[in-house]
Amino acid sequence: MTLDHIALRRLRLISVDGAPLDTRRRAVWQAELAQLGYRIRNPELLARARPDLGQHAETIEVLRAMRGGDVAYVPLFKGFPDRVPDDVGHFTRRLVGYVGNLLGLFEDGVQLDNGTVVPRWLFDVTQFGADPVTQNQSQELFDAGRADQAARSDDRHVEWIDLELVEGPLDPYLVDWLQDALYAKSSIKAALHPDVTTLLDAFGTGVVDPDRIGQKETKALVLQAAWRGGDMDAVHLLADTPTDLLRLFAALTEGDVSLADPIRFPRMGRPQRKAVLSVLEATPALAEDLNRYRGLWLAVARYVHPGEYAERFPKTAAGFRALAKGRLPTFTSRTEALIAAGELGELLTHLGARPGTLARKVHELLRRFPDRRGHVLSAFATAAPGVPSKTLIVLLAYFASINDADTRAVINKRGKIKVLANPTKGALTGADLARIQGILRGTLLARFAERSPLGTVWIDPALARATVPLQQRAASDGLLAVGRGTRFSVRFDRVLRLFVYWQEASQRTDLDLSVIQFDADWKYVGHVSYTNLADAGIAHSGDITSAPLGAAEFVDISLSEVQSGVRYLATQVHRYCGETFGALRAGHAGWMMRKDVDASVASFDIKTVVNTFDLTGASAYAVPLVVDLEQREILWADLGMSGRKYFNNVEGSHHNVGTALREVARFIETRPTLETLAQLHVEARGGQRVGERADAEVTVGCGPEHDIDVGNVERILAELL
Repeated sequence: MTLDHIALRRLRLISVDGAPLDTRRRAVWQAELAQLGYRIRNPELLARARPDLGQHAETIEVLRAMRGGDVAYVPLFKGFPDRVPDDVGHFTRRLVGYVGNLLGLFEDGVQLDNGTVVPRWLFDVTQFGADPVTQNQSQELFDAGRADQAARSDDRHVEWIDLELVEGPLDPYLVDWLQDALYAKSSIKAALHPDVTTLLDAFGTGVVDPDRIGQKETKALVLQAAWRGGDMDAVHLLADTPTDLLRLFAALTEGDVSLADPIRFPRMGRPQRKAVLSVLEATPALAEDLNRYRGLWLAVARYVHPGEYAERFPKTAAGFRALAKGRLPTFTSRTEALIAAGELGELLTHLGARPGTLARKVHELLRRFPDRRGHVLSAFATAAPGVPSKTLIVLLAYFASINDADTRAVINKRGKIKVLANPTKGALTGADLARIQGILRGTLLARFAERSPLGTVWIDPALARATVPLQQRAASDGLLAVGRGTRFSVRFDRVLRLFVYWQEASQRTDLDLSVIQFDADWKYVGHVSYTNLADAGIAHSGDITSAPLGAAEFVDISLSEVQSGVRYLATQVHRYCGETFGALRAGHAGWMMRKDVDASVASFDIKTVVNTFDLTGASAYAVPLVVDLEQREILWADLGMSGRKYFNNVEGSHHNVGTALREVARFIETRPTLETLAQLHVEARGGQRVGERADAEVTVGCGPEHDIDVGNVERILAELL
């Protein structure tokens, strides 16, 4: 991926330079972009300079890929959505065809390249994009389906995406983005790591202030650049803990820098081993860090040979000897022992050394020591200035709802959700809540007050329904950059067309696109999937069960025609069999907003795509979004769900999906919102919030036209937290 491509994908920027384009060529260039649903925000630059036309073809390909338009979409039913067959009749004909082929009963019929014989009286193969009997792909039917799609007309609707022209080199913009990604105060998407690595290779680690790196996982990418450059002094300077080294090893071997999955270790020469041992020797809490990942460090010992360097690094050698014997006391074990013994005074002193840990424990301590809550809150007030802003604002939202909630939700490093009963319901008094929220707000306001002053500020009201995009590590990489639980409006005079595309790498893989219907209480009402191809206002394009050529499935939702009694429509992508999402040669999903949806119009129209996102990880199925029919909103869920190794479907998952999504639907109440974050900055920095955008000196909203663009996730995480 070139630097120009990173600027295009991440910042929507195109560099222009040289002689200007004439009027005709400007029009042609912009028309080509418009066919893909892109427009230039500042086309006047084309009158002064021109884009690098030598790179134009590559730019177009990147723009196609961003919206999922770089592959061929061939549904099973060519007549979709007008002619979706009856489930029972279609299945019966398939069964006849399967048994007939198995017994060799069909002497006359269309023989497909995959060996299936299809009698003409059973199926008209010209109406299918894959083998209608097995629903596996056939090259000849795929080619015919692709030609059929290419001959169809386009949708008249366009979902515009704005691009911006920049005079001169893109380097300053890319360095700014790199710094924002590295300085973010919360995890960034794992999908961004290759781009960060490319930019570090291009610009060097000298453009990075090590003291401002916000997360251990992104620090690993800087460590990787220093290690590969042979700068062991920089490695020693950057790595503060043994865990930093493990993340470095993961980065060097293309593993998971969050350490949620097992990692491999790089080859090490003598200089590298000495650098690793010197970091370990300088670590104050060596026992704690080694014990946290005991198995990994026992494996590392075979690579770094600490015993050979015992004279130079005695503490490290002793630490590994104790680790092998399992005799390492840790900060966590000491914490639990003090809690069990009821030694609150000593416990608070102990936790005061790690303000972030105290912050995460404060609710438990308030519950366990109800008669000494004043002491707990006083200790927390003292420690709060040392707690990261991310933790403070999460706790502010947490304490606003947890005392009344029956359940709470936790999302892990892999993006999977757990819904747990809330044993702390009603545990705190109103006075307790008021005091702890006062501490949290007061600390945040004092911290934000150090920023430059603000004047009159307009905050887009839509930000009240947008969560701060925290926990982005496992977030899907796509066109939209929003936090889980964010809601945005959807037009009911359009058809919402869902799509999934996948291409298997080495074994037959069957993904299934489904929609579950829930009522207002998240009770299952029905579904549309390969087992039920249609319902009121909803139609499925047919189940394709293999993807050597790249398979596609669609579901149309006519939002105004869904049956009464249904409030929520949950989208799922199941892995029925074969490779995991992450092992596929290609895999993505998304949705379009369509105006023209009959069978004469292309099933996939790139310019109508609202969002496309990669399918990654090893989840049994993904739950990307929910349609709230009552609120006329799309709810972004972006969950990976556990299930069976094979044969996942709606029938076996709808209960778990309903339970999980009930919590995600509450995220704008239980998680910090962008409006809350913006309002805290206004209050802290002496600003005045105004109701009309025209009256504001500073605007906060989603899009580059705003002074503070909350759509720029990396900058928000770097500058506003």
